[in-house]
Amino acid sequence: PFFVWHNSTRMHVNTHLRPKYQDMVAEKGFAGATITEFDDGVGALLKKIDDLGIADNTIVIVSTDNGAEKFSWPDGGTSPFRGEKATTYEGGFRVPAVIRWPGVVKPGTIINDIFHHMDWIPTFLSYLGESDIKEKLKKGHQAAGKTFKVHLDGYDQLALLKGEGPGTRMEIHYITDDGDYSAVRYGKWKVQFTQQPDNGFAVWNTTFTSNRAPFVTDLRADPFEEASVRAATMYYDKWHFQRSYVLVPASAYVGRFLKTFDEFPPRSKAASFSIGDALSSIETASQGQ
Repeated sequence: PFFVWHNSTRMHVNTHLRPKYQDMVAEKGFAGATITEFDDGVGALLKKIDDLGIADNTIVIVSTDNGAEKFSWPDGGTSPFRGEKATTYEGGFRVPAVIRWPGVVKPGTIINDIFHHMDWIPTFLSYLGESDIKEKLKKGHQAAGKTFKVHLDGYDQLALLKGEGPGTRMEIHYITDDGDYSAVRYGKWKVQFTQQPDNGFAVWNTTFTSNRAPFVTDLRADPFEEASVRAATMYYDKWHFQRSYVLVPASAYVGRFLKTFDEFPPRSKAASFSIGDALSSIETASQGQ
């Protein structure tokens, strides 16, 4: 078995196209030419797999780690969803994913259930016969001569991918780049406890603001999170107040998630842009710790 993690620089700031694709800009535009270069790269990888004769036994996933970085458009791309990378709006978290898994995922399948990148590991292991890997790892599981005792936040989504059952993930937790809890989604409801008030490059400079009352969004009716800024206040405020009941299940999801940290605390701190954290790291390094 083998694993290849291919990180493309398309689309990502700053983009330097090869001459072949630079010549396409006049006809396709910058974004079109850049996506064409990315698409050709994916095609080359798929062709190599085909040429090796292993396509029927190889899983290929094309996705990304975060939403568009709109402030660096056109390199960073764009999105119809509100927000961007470094925010906890849908524009920062919701991404496409395409998978080729012969014998498991039927070609042309479209799935709109909640699916997280963390779901891949439990799903793949379930396919290999380890359907209870999450519970085994909580207790301590031996593999390759090592013992692993960890809490996987992913779900086994094999039945969903095979078209044999519904998705097993009902919720997703939105964590900021600084490692702070910001929001939760369960089903169609999203509840935000903090929000990024700025746009553009300022999202990297401005801290999140706390909401005195959690902010509720119906992502099925308002997938682009625009109602709070587009709808007339008298209508939206009434709607929002009448959905206060949404906070009860949301609190339960948050409580269960946070409870897992009692036994399984974070293994490392999140990356930080704070000068205080930077100085602390320098001090620790100077002491040889």
